[in-house]
Amino acid sequence: MKKIRLLLILMLVVTLLSACTPQAEGNKAPTVVGVKDVQCLVNSTVDFLDGVAALDKEDGDITPQLTITVEPHVDVSDDGYATFTEEGEYTVNYQIEDSDGRTAQKKAYVDVVDRETYLSFGMPDGYSVVTAGSAEVTFSGMSDGAFKVQADGGEIAEDVQILHTFTVSADEFIERQYQFSTQLKSDREGKVLVLCNGEPSAELAVIAGDNVLKYSCTRPDDTTQTSCDVEVALCVGALGSMELVVGNTDVTYPQQDGATVERTPDFNFNGTVIPRIDVKESPELEGNAWALEDGSGARLEITHEGTQNIWAGGMFVNTGVQMKPNTTYTVSFNVERHNFPLREEGTPDDPADFEVIIQRDQWNEMQLHKFTNPENGVLTAEVSVGDSNGGPLWIYVQSALQCNQITLTDLHVKEHLAATGTDSFTVTDFTCFNSTAGYEFHSELGNITYRVQDFDAQDSHHVVTSPSFWVAGSGANYVVQFRIKATAPIEFVVAGPISDGWDPTLLWQRVYLTADQEYALAFVCNAKTPQGVVADRWYKLVWQFGASGNTQYHDVTIQIYDIRVCKRDAVLDS
Repeated sequence: MKKIRLLLILMLVVTLLSACTPQAEGNKAPTVVGVKDVQCLVNSTVDFLDGVAALDKEDGDITPQLTITVEPHVDVSDDGYATFTEEGEYTVNYQIEDSDGRTAQKKAYVDVVDRETYLSFGMPDGYSVVTAGSAEVTFSGMSDGAFKVQADGGEIAEDVQILHTFTVSADEFIERQYQFSTQLKSDREGKVLVLCNGEPSAELAVIAGDNVLKYSCTRPDDTTQTSCDVEVALCVGALGSMELVVGNTDVTYPQQDGATVERTPDFNFNGTVIPRIDVKESPELEGNAWALEDGSGARLEITHEGTQNIWAGGMFVNTGVQMKPNTTYTVSFNVERHNFPLREEGTPDDPADFEVIIQRDQWNEMQLHKFTNPENGVLTAEVSVGDSNGGPLWIYVQSALQCNQITLTDLHVKEHLAATGTDSFTVTDFTCFNSTAGYEFHSELGNITYRVQDFDAQDSHHVVTSPSFWVAGSGANYVVQFRIKATAPIEFVVAGPISDGWDPTLLWQRVYLTADQEYALAFVCNAKTPQGVVADRWYKLVWQFGASGNTQYHDVTIQIYDIRVCKRDAVLDS
């Protein structure tokens, strides 16, 4: 009885102590934070762990234990990546369980939209291949720098047609008979029928090997346009089983010898002015350049001079004129320079220190004429690239060593016509520049394989460049898409600079890759370039693989494929 009484007393004490002690808190459920809805393109890769974390009060960060599933089913990698190959609406489920068995769930939604392909790079610009009858084309497109066509069958020549529309000069002085010269390599002999604007122009014999096809097309002088389109069809269906390589085409035509043609009618400076204020070269340098609001001029202001080189501060003006070899151009414009800050009206300016240079190309330029400290007024110069390669005509105003306000207005570029004019059309493909030894580069139908033995730290020492392409209107209406895969975890830069220089750029982005993982990437281009310029001009795509972090890897194979420039969906533009 004594033992029972003692046991009851002990139970009473325990009960009283339990009542006086706070009760232990229960295990808290984990939480998932950072989940958001996604809108992406078909063939885009989405990182579902970007900004997402799973947190637990007792266990801490348990993000690696997250389970991510997608309905309808899409594979999600262990590190949270998923590639959507079909448009539609998808649900993403995030689930997490802590060490005590408590769970949490979150949902997100993915809207996958398709794009209209504006440009792909499998065919050279402006070319197409059509078939009729029993003919079959087994290959057509770019392959390692050449435009190849392989076809079988065809009872008549018109059963396989290689089409190209040439935009040629068409000044209204005289009737034009255009003489075409197209390079063609064939693996068999036979005949080629040439159609110009749908009408027979010539029937030409071809040999097995290299050929130069010569044919003509007449266009009457019933227009005031400075250019016209001529559609040429090389009809090769009667050659049987064949392989052709179509090369460059030159077009010659008579002109009114000694006449001049204005190549900048109604020139507007909007979209043509690019500032260059190189603070790396001169850290103290300050200034800017822009087009006047009505587009009537370009203005450079150096508001704090540098101490290094005069070219460190200035402005580029792209005239939009493509110069031809052995052709003379007269360039004229009005220049007005004042000291900055501006002085009161009637107060004379101090002597200037600036230069205006007419040159070919924005970078790697060929200087054609230089005005040093010119007086205010109209400047005129005759320029030519001689028998060197033609190229874009630029003007560069430089004034890094003195504070100046310099304004260019009333720009005119006139071409002096010779007795014979020439237009050239080049078949172009992806190219590669590699500064180190031991590399391989292969392109086929716009798909790239690039093997680098050793990387350099300089980004411009390992570069893949696309053919040039034209973008009109707002750059934000275009999306650059491609897939990429590498055998090492490397980094790279993808950019969309103008075709004859670097600035302005539609796109610039640094990307980091995981080894042996395919990435489907999409980049919306700039509405305006960082220099404030609208898109209208020729651009190129550039991939740069030089980086200090890449130098630790060797014998790396990089694949870039499904490269497209697409138009944005109108709904997304808002």
